[in-house]
Amino acid sequence: MDRQWWDMHIEDVRLRFAGEKLSSCNLVKRHGIGVVGRMGIGWEPHGNSGAGCVALAAAYGASKIIMLGYDCQRTGGQAHWHGDHPKGLGNAGAMPRWAGQFQQLRNKYKDANIVNCSRATALECFSKGILEQEL
Repeated sequence: MDRQWWDMHIEDVRLRFAGEKLSSCNLVKRHGIGVVGRMGIGWEPHGNSGAGCVALAAAYGASKIIMLGYDCQRTGGQAHWHGDHPKGLGNAGAMPRWAGQFQQLRNKYKDANIVNCSRATALECFSKGILEQEL
């Protein structure tokens, strides 16, 4: 979702990841990355990359979606498991809106089998599970 992130990391992504690359930003001309909205998958009201990924999996017809690392809170005082992004990139400033965005996602895909296996999470709208048992 973050144009600045793609600009900063596109070369590393190309070297390390051979799969389909998608964004909600129009990066087709800039980096050759597909635009989710053009695929008929609405990005809003998801509003954050994690919710966007779940919506994408549901739209692609996944029979089960297992969420990992969806804490949606400052676990251990950190916004991200990997520490803060460098200057010029966002650091979860929209986190207070995420729970509501995930609730809207749950409402949209109410028949999807979505299980949150994150160890610590502020999300209450999905069933919770233990990864080893869900696999």
